[in-house]
Amino acid sequence: MNYSPIFISLIPNLMGGEGHIIPYHNSISQATKILGWHHEVIYSPEENLPNLPDNWHGELRGNKLEIDANFIYKLQQIKIFSDSIKFYLKEKLSTNKLPQIIFIERFIHLQLFALWLSILFLPKNNLYIWVLYRHNFHQHKTKFFYKLLNKLLKKAVKPNHFHLFSDSQLLADSMTKYFEESFTVMPIPHTEFIEKLPKNNNNIICWWAGPPREEKGWQIIKQLSQCETIFADKFTLVTAKSADLINVNYGVKIILTDDNLHREKYISLLAKTDIMLIPYDAIAYQERTSGVFTESVIAGNIPVTMANTWMAKELLKFGLDKLIINWDNPQQIWQEINDIFHNEEIKIKLKLMQKAYRDFHNLSNFARQFEVNFSNKV
Repeated sequence: MNYSPIFISLIPNLMGGEGHIIPYHNSISQATKILGWHHEVIYSPEENLPNLPDNWHGELRGNKLEIDANFIYKLQQIKIFSDSIKFYLKEKLSTNKLPQIIFIERFIHLQLFALWLSILFLPKNNLYIWVLYRHNFHQHKTKFFYKLLNKLLKKAVKPNHFHLFSDSQLLADSMTKYFEESFTVMPIPHTEFIEKLPKNNNNIICWWAGPPREEKGWQIIKQLSQCETIFADKFTLVTAKSADLINVNYGVKIILTDDNLHREKYISLLAKTDIMLIPYDAIAYQERTSGVFTESVIAGNIPVTMANTWMAKELLKFGLDKLIINWDNPQQIWQEINDIFHNEEIKIKLKLMQKAYRDFHNLSNFARQFEVNFSNKV
């Protein structure tokens, strides 16, 4: 290629800085730098966000579309969001002859609809639309709208300038069938960690990472924290402050962290963690990936999870069925985790899984997938 694209991340809602969004788009900045592409991020401003890099611009107005409201309000917000996209992109597309890739990876159907509306009024010769799906939208009640919007977005740009991505092969296969469009499976890029720290005591650190959510097993973690166990002195349970867990007599020690950890603190805690608790809902995570799971494997933690999830299917590929546990009996869970931690065969198999994950889920491979897809669509 003798000309490099401008890659524009479009973020309708930063969710207060929670979860994968900021690390993911910072990884895109690193990947595009490897490729020699220019990257900028446009997002909807919110209160109490962390400091963001210089290439992040708060020019969108899209997060209010996720508020429960009446039809008229939604229409107004669709127009506001669509106009903010159009205003930001119009001059760029009119004056800059370089290819410009609009990339969106966290959205609802109304935000995708607003993106399509904005594109109708934009120059299209150099415009590409790339959409990454993380959730099982093919099973949602709004699935028809997503299928329709994919077709509308594809028609709105030149041939081969529209592409769909996922970060799960299971999800990509299911959505390819429903949407009748091919998907590229992307690596999870935010996986660069410091080396695992050696243990300096016999305490086993178990972490339930991130802000509390029911689909991530909040009730299970509450029961684990409140049960009496003969292993109380062996374990420390780390959770977010808003999980509202307290230390109880003959229960494991509880340490509370901020709900949204700065990346440096997150990586530091990951390096100290022994067991990552991932009792995620089997319906919500049937095909959907977990960044926490991927990062924990790469960091050398032991992830324990729920049956019939994407995480469980990944573990089965490496013969790690013992890490797929029944979460019904809290006392039995602590016994199982203790046995798992001291099982050398599990640690050997996890080393193989860790290597396979490091070979695929890395920044260089992430950048390579972008480059291949762009080269094939030009």
